[in-house]
Amino acid sequence: VYASGRTAVDGHLVTRLPAGKEEWRFTAKAVGRGVLTGTITAAELAAGAKVLELSAPGMVAANVTDSAGQPIPCKVQFRPRADPGFADPKTRFDDPDFGPDSTHTAIKNLVYSHNGRFRQLLTPGNYDAVVSYGTEYDVAVIPLTIVEGQETPLRAKLRHSVDTTGWVSGEFHSHASPSGDNTTSQFGRVQNLLCEQIEFAPCTEHNRISSYQPHLERLESTHLMATCSGMELTGKVLRVNHQNAFPLIERRYQQDGGGPTVNNDSPIAQIERLAPWDDGSEKLLQMNHPNLPQILGDRDLDGKLDAGFEKMFGFVDVIEVHPPAAIFSKPASVAAVRKDLNAIFNWLQMLNLGYRLVGVVNTDAHYTFHGSGWLRNYIKSSTDNPAEIDTLEMVRASQQGHLVMTNGPFLEVEASAAGERAGPGDDLQAANGGVSLRVRVQCPNWFDIDRVQLFVNGRPAEEFNFTRRSHGELVSPDSVEFDHRFQVS
Repeated sequence: VYASGRTAVDGHLVTRLPAGKEEWRFTAKAVGRGVLTGTITAAELAAGAKVLELSAPGMVAANVTDSAGQPIPCKVQFRPRADPGFADPKTRFDDPDFGPDSTHTAIKNLVYSHNGRFRQLLTPGNYDAVVSYGTEYDVAVIPLTIVEGQETPLRAKLRHSVDTTGWVSGEFHSHASPSGDNTTSQFGRVQNLLCEQIEFAPCTEHNRISSYQPHLERLESTHLMATCSGMELTGKVLRVNHQNAFPLIERRYQQDGGGPTVNNDSPIAQIERLAPWDDGSEKLLQMNHPNLPQILGDRDLDGKLDAGFEKMFGFVDVIEVHPPAAIFSKPASVAAVRKDLNAIFNWLQMLNLGYRLVGVVNTDAHYTFHGSGWLRNYIKSSTDNPAEIDTLEMVRASQQGHLVMTNGPFLEVEASAAGERAGPGDDLQAANGGVSLRVRVQCPNWFDIDRVQLFVNGRPAEEFNFTRRSHGELVSPDSVEFDHRFQVS
């Protein structure tokens, strides 16, 4: 490559090329206008500027609503497809690339819209528009034919097929450029959260207290997502010394938003500083992506047992244990446990040892191309309206374990014994050792479950392994894919 650049608003680009060559190959492209390739000769350049003419774009105009016709946020992916009706059916043109994964609104092949309405340039061709709004709504796949110089309407209605009454979806850990370790637009992060139907999301940038509130106000979407100021205090030792805390008071124009400084010498000293911040105010303290064997008893990772950083657990409310699918993996040997970073496996063993610490899953997203949304927590709530969510209610519900972790399906579990009922985080005494469990799982139309597995004391119980193959009568293709009550000793 001898030269590259972007044209100015008048379409001109001036660049330098080496003397002594007779011909150069070029590629010119623009969003919605396709790609032009060819050659430029020395004679052409000597005669004056080379004029490159890109094709006229097509345009898509979107209007996405819920079942009642009311506007809703959405994420729309544009996937090109080859059809007999367009050029050669064996060919497939590239995905559109609207912008890098650190920008906002139009990112790679997707568009975020906080109200379901937008217009976007597209290269002429055939596409599938995949329209979604988080994991509670059905997806709509709309075929589109974009014609050069014309506007094509995109209309979609999304059905709210998963009933999560009494629970709100939350993301407790995500980032943007104020964190200093990425270039992502914080405005784009808020769009990403909104369009994945995250209903509660504190702002958790590295080492500074910050807020999503100005972005929600700019989008006129404060009624769609609750938020609060917070931070991730990020020091050394790595993995161990990262803690989120929210809510915290943002002091604008002060260093780090008025937040505490890191302690790179001692994770224990750092969390002791963070826990009482803001004059001992009530807050949620989260341990991020922890190396649990190191914290429990191998501080210097030399393979010899010591006190670790166990004192940190006295300040922690919740622990990140993602990815949840790793619950089915176990170390090859007892010795391998100390080297294994399977957080959910180690967390289950900690529960057996009496460490009653609540597990959470978060994306820790640093970019906006599908960054947020693929993991989430459902927190028990007295309201289903994001505009009415109380931050301290979210804090207290999480501390009490009134929370369900998921990578998509919505899970409800209720235990009962002798007329008493309990849900996630509750205590239940069963005098005769028998408990009745009701398990209910809902999914939208774009993914399914194929197994419901009960774990007892951290181990999968073979007698309570309900798969689509072995218990087909219990696993339904409908939105409520599983609803079954069974007895457990």
